[in-house]
Amino acid sequence: MNNQKILKVINVSKTFIGVKALTNVSMNLLKGEVHALVGENGAGKSTLSKIICGAYGYDNGEIIYKNKSLPRENPKKIQDLGIFMIPQDLGLIPNITAMQNIFLGRESRKLGIIDLKYCREMCQKILDDMGVKLDLDVEVNKLPIEQQQFVAIARVLSAKAELIILDEPTSTLSESEVNNLFRIIRNLKKRGITIVYISHRLEEIFQIADRVTVLKDGFFIKTSEISKTNKNEVVRDMVGRSLSNVFPPKRKEKIGKYIMRLENVSVPNKLYNLNLDIIAGEVLGIGGLVGMGQTALINSIFGKERISNGTIIFKDNKLSKLTPSKAISEGINFISSDRRGEMLFMCRSIQENISIATLKYRQKSGIIDLKSELKAVNDQIDEYKIVSSGKNQEVQFLSGGNQQKTILARWLIRKPEVLLLNEPTQGIDVGTKEYIYKKIRELANEGLAVIIIFSDMMELLGMCDRIVVMYEGKISKIFSDAEATEEKIMEAASTIKID
Repeated sequence: MNNQKILKVINVSKTFIGVKALTNVSMNLLKGEVHALVGENGAGKSTLSKIICGAYGYDNGEIIYKNKSLPRENPKKIQDLGIFMIPQDLGLIPNITAMQNIFLGRESRKLGIIDLKYCREMCQKILDDMGVKLDLDVEVNKLPIEQQQFVAIARVLSAKAELIILDEPTSTLSESEVNNLFRIIRNLKKRGITIVYISHRLEEIFQIADRVTVLKDGFFIKTSEISKTNKNEVVRDMVGRSLSNVFPPKRKEKIGKYIMRLENVSVPNKLYNLNLDIIAGEVLGIGGLVGMGQTALINSIFGKERISNGTIIFKDNKLSKLTPSKAISEGINFISSDRRGEMLFMCRSIQENISIATLKYRQKSGIIDLKSELKAVNDQIDEYKIVSSGKNQEVQFLSGGNQQKTILARWLIRKPEVLLLNEPTQGIDVGTKEYIYKKIRELANEGLAVIIIFSDMMELLGMCDRIVVMYEGKISKIFSDAEATEEKIMEAASTIKID
């Protein structure tokens, strides 16, 4: 990294239909640095990034790139200058090959015919420079997510990118895949490429970034050198309070009796003879290395995975031929980690997304009781502090944290007895995470059994009354709150000890 300013944002403001998204934001990016951009959902990170990339215009201010004013609302011209953004969904075309994705729209041609040999040679050179091996002839949707990310990076490098904005690049990656991505980012940095790194995972920022800029409520708060700040200071700048006491206190009194029991439960090639008691009023954490059966475990309880043998007993009754609809009718609700793909109707309103779970209870002769629906929805919006322009706002325009609150509001209106959560704080800002932690603990204190997958060790230790560690589809160890430590969990997650 050097001190050459490659891009300067000067007093930029942006308003959406009366809502101020950015107010006089000024910051700069240096050539060859990794610059983290952080803030709560709705802080303005995505808006600023899209303005830089030309997807959005802005009300006032100026952006200077290489000592010249950057064009407004012209993504093509801005890409020609070497500025690119890789979104969370990567923006790849799934049904064409990796090579086709990398050179799409920029194919080298001879006499109007695509020069496949040259394209392949250039692709291979880019991948070699990145230190990455992948099959260029495989359709992108058949590649692991890590390799899809490499294709997205190779694509912008093929266009001679000099400034790359990465939006939540590790939200779906395992720890080893994150390390591989960091190796590539460091390699790009050595080549003088500037990286803007947007993430809610502060521990990653302190691993990879040179400087960090904090936005809050559309305002610039501070830019700091990573070497001269710490996680607690960054959190305080983001949310106005320190990192301490993020997790709510756990129950001190004895937790109740079991509400559900798994006896020798197996799912072909995923789970093997699991035995587990689930207790009313507890937060039961499911941990382990990625892909060790955690998701299959909660899917089997919800009926998304058909068990091949064994029994699930709920309130002393055997649940046979369990399906998601049957689980819901029994009082077992599930929230997936993929809120956009599995949980929300993105083009529908907050009201519709919340009310859908209880629609059948408000119908008389096929006619919906809109008065009772409106009251129920408004109560849930207030209860879960969903920030929006109103109940009719489409959920696609909500921040990630408010989308997650909408999902909770939908399913918890039914008053379930068991709640299954898969990474409920993934891609959510620190302040909303704290809110969700407190809400989960409140629900458990009221007697709800919460079964929750956390890949983050601090969340496992900070939130859970017991921790089940999975290894290769089996339960390696179950720790009480008093027994659990990071070292013990990691040991249990990597091997099974036979007494």
